Amino acid sequence: MRKLIIVLAICLLSLSVARADVLSITDLVKKIPNLKQGIAYSFADKQVSYLSTFDILTWKRISLEAGYSSDDKVVAVISYPLVNLKTDFNVTLPILDLINCRIGLFGGWGRLGVTEGNNEFAWGFCATLLEVKF
Repeated sequence: MRKLIIVLAICLLSLSVARADVLSITDLVKKIPNLKQGIAYSFADKQVSYLSTFDILTWKRISLEAGYSSDDKVVAVISYPLVNLKTDFNVTLPILDLINCRIGLFGGWGRLGVTEGNNEFAWGFCATLLEVKF
């Protein structure tokens, strides 16, 4: 019986060894998605607002983005790149890498609620000009 307990203890001790990897802050920062900054014109409100979005899905240069509008709306954007100075024109200046002109359509909702007059829907055109990279 003692031999069985000793063998089980050795097996359990060999399985419970934890291995910790080195924590790298630069690797964690690289996983943060790029923030896209732009403007939007809403056909429903007839107003211009500021958008801040990030990519959720990209397929053949078409991007689905989610974000927030300056007029308190959660927005979804479908966009397509027009000009990227780094890939299209081989510009190597670091600050110009952030300029990425994209156009798209957006839809957004604000003040969601059950009562009448609470739901606000906005849709229209948008343009993204800057991409903030961490």
